[in-house]
Amino acid sequence: MNEAPSNASSASKTRKRFPWVKALALVLCVPVLFIGNFVAASLIAIHKADSGFRKAKQTIRPEEIRAWALEAIKNYPATNGYSITIPKSEIPSYLKNLYTTSPENAWVSPKTGDSEGCVMIMWGGGFFHWGMNIGPTNFVPRTNHQYPKAFMLSPGIYYLRETSWGLL
Repeated sequence: MNEAPSNASSASKTRKRFPWVKALALVLCVPVLFIGNFVAASLIAIHKADSGFRKAKQTIRPEEIRAWALEAIKNYPATNGYSITIPKSEIPSYLKNLYTTSPENAWVSPKTGDSEGCVMIMWGGGFFHWGMNIGPTNFVPRTNHQYPKAFMLSPGIYYLRETSWGLL
């Protein structure tokens, strides 16, 4: 009979606060996981693209690529500022096999006042693209905000990708 009354109010406060802690953790963790996943996926894609460039440096003879590209420029003359698509079937297998996926597109880009004509081969899709620009030995690709850096395989042959970071 002389028992102290139970303190039910502190137990209920603990139970009421607990769902808010879970909700707060969820609200904080979901964006962190989403952003972390996006960054990790981007880094993996960049690393794969750079690996293909390294593979090209080790396995492809520059003059073999250039000879094919100059022949394509002759066969698909791009004029009046318009590019001409090269059928995928005409892309050499040593270029197609640089990556696990085949090139998305290839085309002849016309000669302009400030740039030689070249063959451009692109891979990727969605949020990330990379490719090679192949032209005569005096060709230097134009860089821009989308492709801010060009990495030289050989004079006139460059690897470009959609990021300004160095090679990974």
